Amino acid sequence: MEGRNTMRTWAQKKGWLIPILLCVSLISNILGITLPFLELDKAFSDKLMYSLPHSVHLLWESKLYIISILILCFSIVFPFIKLISLFAVWFLPWKPTSRATFIHWIELLGKWSYLDIFVVILLLALTNKQTMISSKIHVGVYFFIGAITLSMFVSQIVLSMARKIVIEEKGEQTYPQKRRWLLFDQLYLGWTVPVLVFVSAAALIESIHATFLRISQFFLVSRSYSIYDIIELLQANKHWVLLVIIVGTIVVIPLIRLAFLLVIWVIPMKVTSHIRAQQLLEGLSNWCMLDVFGISLFLITSEGKDLVNTEIQPGLYIVVIAIALSYILGFVAVSLHRVMIRIATSDLKEVS
Repeated sequence: MEGRNTMRTWAQKKGWLIPILLCVSLISNILGITLPFLELDKAFSDKLMYSLPHSVHLLWESKLYIISILILCFSIVFPFIKLISLFAVWFLPWKPTSRATFIHWIELLGKWSYLDIFVVILLLALTNKQTMISSKIHVGVYFFIGAITLSMFVSQIVLSMARKIVIEEKGEQTYPQKRRWLLFDQLYLGWTVPVLVFVSAAALIESIHATFLRISQFFLVSRSYSIYDIIELLQANKHWVLLVIIVGTIVVIPLIRLAFLLVIWVIPMKVTSHIRAQQLLEGLSNWCMLDVFGISLFLITSEGKDLVNTEIQPGLYIVVIAIALSYILGFVAVSLHRVMIRIATSDLKEVS
């Protein structure tokens, strides 16, 4: 039977580092919400300075209900819920398995707090070098990015610790020493993952260069946009932090995830090594944000017409296909990995 314990006690002398990092994230989050976030300057109207709560209020008044609700939930409410939850799992006694499961689900939702950042990136791109409308980011954006990024790192560290406590409590599962080759071991379906990896990589690369949006509004310069165009724009305007975010979470980390998945699929490894690799792969997946970017793009095209009127271009469908393939690949890989664990467990029982 599982006993209740606190992670603070388990960590001993190092137990105060995590709370300190959580406090830093909390302070940064408060500053990110209260300080100026975005400035919009439209012709024939006053220049407007937005903070996050002010943005939600104005979006609601402009009848952009979906955007305002999503930003309220994921950019204002959820980050505080996440930090409070991490404080709770650190200082309060939990059953180890329940704690690890709870942190896992909190971690899965963490990346959606970047939704507002991608909306800001798209607004910067759409209003760039326009005479009738312009936008400018302010210090609140950087505090918010710091808070969300730090909380994601901390939650991954805490999740890793929580899993170690579960292993110490229950004892580490033993498996046969035979090396498992996922490419051939999995019911003649192992080949599907490498195929999906290459198809997903091709779709991802194509989605980066595909034109998905075009400005179609009187008095505004008509331009078309792809992810690559936005990257070049951010670089030209020296928005280095936003540039690192979009390049890292949409290009670099997703490609690293695909390469790593291919490696663990074609190289024979012990079951315990496969489990550790799968957990590392899960951590990488939490930093792959093409889906978050896709939702922000949908919000801009569907509800952002009061700011900038846009038309969807065929490249948007390539972005959707790349997102769908990423989810399908993740589902297939995790399912086959679980089958491998069950087979290994049954083999051990037969031997004993």
